[in-house]
Amino acid sequence: MRSLRFTGAVAAALLATTTLAAPARAAEPSGYTGVVRTEAGEPIQGACLTLFRTETTVAAEFCTDADGRYTITGVPTDVTYKVRIQATGYRTRWWFDSPNYFNGESLWIPSTSVIEQDLTLGVGAGTIRGRITDELGAAADATVYVAPVDRHGEFRAYTWHLGDGRYEIDNVAPGQYRIFINDNRHGIQWVPQKDNREDATVFTVTDGATVVVDEQWRPLGTVEVTVTDADTGAPVPHPCVYIRSTINDGTACGADGLVRVTDVQPGDWEYTVSGGATYFGVDDGRRLRVGHGETVRLTAQLARGAAITTTIVDAATGQPVPAMCVTLIVPTGFGQGAPGTRTCSDDSGVLAIGPLTSSGKYQLYAKQGRNPFQPPPILYGDQWVTANGGTGDQRQATIVTVTPKRTTAIPPIRVDRPGAIGGVIRDAATGAPVAGVCAYPFAYFGDSRGMERNCSNAQGQYTVNDLGPYDWPIEFTPNSGSGYAWQWAGGAADRFDARLTRVTAGQTAPLDAQLVKGGVLAGTVTNGSSVVDLGYVWSYNARTGDLASASFANIRHDGTFELRGHPSQSVYVRYMSETSGCWYGTAPDWVPRPARARPVTVTAGATTTIAMDMGRTCAPPPRI
Repeated sequence: MRSLRFTGAVAAALLATTTLAAPARAAEPSGYTGVVRTEAGEPIQGACLTLFRTETTVAAEFCTDADGRYTITGVPTDVTYKVRIQATGYRTRWWFDSPNYFNGESLWIPSTSVIEQDLTLGVGAGTIRGRITDELGAAADATVYVAPVDRHGEFRAYTWHLGDGRYEIDNVAPGQYRIFINDNRHGIQWVPQKDNREDATVFTVTDGATVVVDEQWRPLGTVEVTVTDADTGAPVPHPCVYIRSTINDGTACGADGLVRVTDVQPGDWEYTVSGGATYFGVDDGRRLRVGHGETVRLTAQLARGAAITTTIVDAATGQPVPAMCVTLIVPTGFGQGAPGTRTCSDDSGVLAIGPLTSSGKYQLYAKQGRNPFQPPPILYGDQWVTANGGTGDQRQATIVTVTPKRTTAIPPIRVDRPGAIGGVIRDAATGAPVAGVCAYPFAYFGDSRGMERNCSNAQGQYTVNDLGPYDWPIEFTPNSGSGYAWQWAGGAADRFDARLTRVTAGQTAPLDAQLVKGGVLAGTVTNGSSVVDLGYVWSYNARTGDLASASFANIRHDGTFELRGHPSQSVYVRYMSETSGCWYGTAPDWVPRPARARPVTVTAGATTTIAMDMGRTCAPPPRI
């Protein structure tokens, strides 16, 4: 390709030219200009600045006038360029101060201004070349950095450009340099085999000379950890160790109580030890120090916990299902229970939940995992886990009893293809569509993040996707400012009376909703003769224990509160703050079920008022 060649005088003339097609306004001049000088400060005539779009594609060339001035103008401004500066008898330089195209800075040409930038060309050039090898002497891939001693910055070369561990940098200005190498495995190593800049050798480059600098990576460290059961002293079957290093975190798992982590960078690092689902890991700030070529041996004891193990399989084919996630729910007998531990099956469909701190009873809710950056298609529907499949009704879900320090194996979890439930949500009185109402296939528990996609649009349309082919209850939850009551499918006030909707795989089952005006539960909170102005009030359906209305109400400064959105029902009312808590009409009770609470009847469309006198009934929460 023939380069475009402009002298500074011609460029200046172009800038001064105006169009004859008045009254259109002439374009503002834009680009770069400046003087190219020698290191002694003298201007250089005939120095040429060549703009490259790629390493071999020249876009334009601009040369200096008798005063050493260049001007870059009239080139596209929506791309970047690499700029080479050359003059006879001087060392080639790439914008801004680099020896070659690869190290040159990318230059944007401004579109509305002219930037002044002087440049300097020096005399003389040398070469730095060498070969990088690994700990065993074989050719190694690495980035080689050359750092001038007398100024900031560095330029680099890659060994894979030449192959066989070789690198080379031509057109290096005479001077003194330190060199370091870097890769993702070893980190930074200064030549020769040093940890820091101060200990590195200073290499002198002279005009016309070649400096050969070879380097070999020093061996990395190894960490061996023996992991035993804290109670029995027996080897932990599948221990893992994680080392937090600066460049390359080290993770390895072992067997029969021994883990060996190789390629550990020298330094002082934190580490953690884990033992899978059946052991509590240790993450208490433990540290280790490892040197080059050193093997560090450590020991750790792990406390055994409770665990649940199973496999997840396709109900139709029996094939293992990876990335199916299971959440533990504590079936309190009062309320659905907030979700606890969430664990996903591995590539073989194996699911191991734990370690769990104590004995207890759990129900399992299964849901296919989602990658927010690259969401896969949902192949399997949600389900409450039963002994031989799934269900949409929590009351039919299997209860798994867990014993301390024991692993409970349960039958395989069989999952089915998904379907959906959808319809239109309307005002029961006017028939108008209602937007912003979220639908849930379980009782809302105050934090159902990720379900926003189930909310109705401006036309009142909603869809609950990814449900297994079972009978499901659906709860509709208008926000507190809407004036509508929370309700279950069929207009029911609670989950036990909800109309169940049968889902068919690959189809959307129809379910519309007619919303009625909600009831208000209002009142005051006092503590003897003074108002309580800090905390929250919640209401729970007295039969199911599920939240009965729009989440919670803040207590105002005058001690009053309002909870909106109740259907007609009987509720229990709970006061909570960071320092105390109790149920309305009962002594302090921090267990989920308020055995001695006084029920309150609320009516849709009406206001019910109560006075909560905490008095001696509230107490601090128990220590955990």
